[in-house]
Amino acid sequence: MKFGKPIPDWPRAMESFRSSFVWSFSLYFLLSRSPNRGGSIMRTYFSILPLLYFFLLTSCSDEKTKKEKDVEKDYFSNTQTTDDVNDFKNEMATGETDFLRSLSNHQIAWQKWNHKILEKARNTQRPIFALLCSPLGSASRTVVDELNENRALREIISSQAVCTVIDSSVNPEIANLGYRLSNEEKRSAAFPMIIWFSHEGSPIASDPVGNISGSKLKVIVSNLANVIEDLWKKSSRYTVENSRSENEKRQLRIEPNIEELKQPITRNELFQKETRQLSSLYSFGDKNLDFIGGLIPSSSIELLAIGSHSASLPGDVREKSREAAKIMTRELTSGALKDHLTGSYFYARRTDDWTLPFFSKDLLSQAKVAATLMKVGNLLGDTQFTNQGLELLELLESEWLAKEISSKSPEGNADMPGAFLWDYRTLKKILSPDELKVATIAFSLEPTGNIPLETDPLGDYYNLNSLRSKTSSQEVADKLQLSVEVVSMALTTIKSKLLTHRRNQIKTTSESTLTVKDLALVLRAQILRANHTGSSAHLDAAKTTANKILSNYWKPKKGLFRISANLTMVPARCHDAMVVGRSLNELYQATLDQHWLKSATAIVDHSIEQFGFSGKILTELAQEEQIVPLRQFSVSMIFGESTLGISDQTLSRLYALTKKEVYGGILDAHRRYIARQAEGRVVYHTDYISSCSLGDSALVAVLQGDISSQLGKQFIATLNAPKHLSFLTIRPESASPLLTPLTGLPSAKGTASVVLVRSGEALGQVSTIEELTELLDSIISGE
Repeated sequence: MKFGKPIPDWPRAMESFRSSFVWSFSLYFLLSRSPNRGGSIMRTYFSILPLLYFFLLTSCSDEKTKKEKDVEKDYFSNTQTTDDVNDFKNEMATGETDFLRSLSNHQIAWQKWNHKILEKARNTQRPIFALLCSPLGSASRTVVDELNENRALREIISSQAVCTVIDSSVNPEIANLGYRLSNEEKRSAAFPMIIWFSHEGSPIASDPVGNISGSKLKVIVSNLANVIEDLWKKSSRYTVENSRSENEKRQLRIEPNIEELKQPITRNELFQKETRQLSSLYSFGDKNLDFIGGLIPSSSIELLAIGSHSASLPGDVREKSREAAKIMTRELTSGALKDHLTGSYFYARRTDDWTLPFFSKDLLSQAKVAATLMKVGNLLGDTQFTNQGLELLELLESEWLAKEISSKSPEGNADMPGAFLWDYRTLKKILSPDELKVATIAFSLEPTGNIPLETDPLGDYYNLNSLRSKTSSQEVADKLQLSVEVVSMALTTIKSKLLTHRRNQIKTTSESTLTVKDLALVLRAQILRANHTGSSAHLDAAKTTANKILSNYWKPKKGLFRISANLTMVPARCHDAMVVGRSLNELYQATLDQHWLKSATAIVDHSIEQFGFSGKILTELAQEEQIVPLRQFSVSMIFGESTLGISDQTLSRLYALTKKEVYGGILDAHRRYIARQAEGRVVYHTDYISSCSLGDSALVAVLQGDISSQLGKQFIATLNAPKHLSFLTIRPESASPLLTPLTGLPSAKGTASVVLVRSGEALGQVSTIEELTELLDSIISGE
């Protein structure tokens, strides 16, 4: 209906008015909350006025009986309920993760999140109450336990809906949906998040609860539940049909636009433009990239390090990229994001600043950090970064992988003094005066706290210190006039005492469910280590992890699984498949063993068929696995990386090796999508831009002769160094049904030789390591 024009059909216009204005207007005000999230009586009063006016009009003008109107509004008017929510039993005993299984003793009859839940909602003619949880942090556990323990809350949701808990580590696509719902409402995403669904799986309403408990949680849950119940009773038809309509509009909004620009842009041009812009975003003041956010910016650091080596960038941009990558990596390893008592890393920062992290850890993000440190160390020629990456990987293998731990989160208040943050009152009780002097300098401690005002404007962390390690043992020794040996021994004792106190102060909850993505990222770090050290034992460790992935998570007739433990089998998402394909292909690059290339292409090909390709970007979830009727695409770095970026890294090398047309089609769709995003603004799509360093026409290093010889192995090791591999793809000259044929190459020289090829043209042939290094530097770096 448009204002200012006559209304030809008053009943129809009134119906439009009812749907598009009255319900939306009233629901907006009913759901709006004051800053203390307690609501407003006055706002609620005024929100009722449109409804009163609406019912007054309908009572005067509508000639239908009340019974007829009720039948029209009831979506289920022609069916009978066959189930009762009060008869459901708790199903969490067979949940996919430790977190879900811990809810099996709850009085709330939590149902499993699968296709059956839609049938249960339809049979009970009730909506679905879903609590979307994250395994990281204590907020999700706190909220779900309070919902169960608070009788009023327990009864209001149990009686009105089919209740479920969704673990984002099992269903990451729902976490992406939660982010979209928050974004639509112009609110920050937070977990846990409440989402109400219809029996069709379309979202009705949502609320990012986050770290809220007590009376505030009660107000949020009860108010939203009462609004949904009121809507459902007044018109379940409107509620169902409106949620379906909104979901269809959402589908149109998220569908990627891959139409070609009038002036197409190449991958090389995207790499040059976006790397230059990323380097310009670096702030030397706060030693961070502007607007990147709190997650560990691993791919951004890697892109800057790659850019510092690229001949396609001017010298000043390369130098700035190098400096930014170096300083940010130093902040990562010396700042509070690293747990300096254990050597492990927390998974995210609370703000752009490096001084205050979230105190949870997971295997996935730490494996990425280990790989980043080794890559950046090689690209920048900094052995300290490389060694730190090697140390972290060793820690992950012994303390996480061997014990099958995927995440650790503190229980209760992790910000209390003496757990992860420290005040001098606590420190004086634990350390001797001399030890406190050493700790003060070594960890940059201050009596009034070292959390800056920009990070803590309200002074919530006044007097508290996060631990940092920006001062070397030599510098500490010089300031205190001690020997380095004495300082090193004192630091060992200090760390032991502080760690013991932390463990006595706060308990930690661990999750033992390893996903295939966890293992694939560990595998990637292991390959980097093997390439760096040349150790056969390290290469064997990588092969062991790869074989574990193939034997436990890959079923050729069924596909790849995200979770595979005992009787729990969760199908892989597109992101999982591409991460696995990338790691297996990198193992092929390191060994030239066709077994790994065959496995990589088999998994990737199955995924392309499963997630659909018709000239468009791959969906995140197979259609038969969709519970929410929404085709989702992971095309933005919501949680630090995207399927688009990771799949481009995977497919670009596979395309260089095989020339499969389907790979090339997807790569072109990626380019067209990112080109539109990059038009007129900066793209924070660093995982994709990193892939563009491989160029529009692949640079391929072809190994000739005996690749198993000592010289052949040295060639492979040199080519696999990140400063070279970031720009090229490796393959043998020998014919294989997996590889595209080669023609016009010069004959092999000596025991083994390497030919660099681009667009079918040989750029040079070498037969010694020195010649290879010189040729690579001239082509890649222009040196």
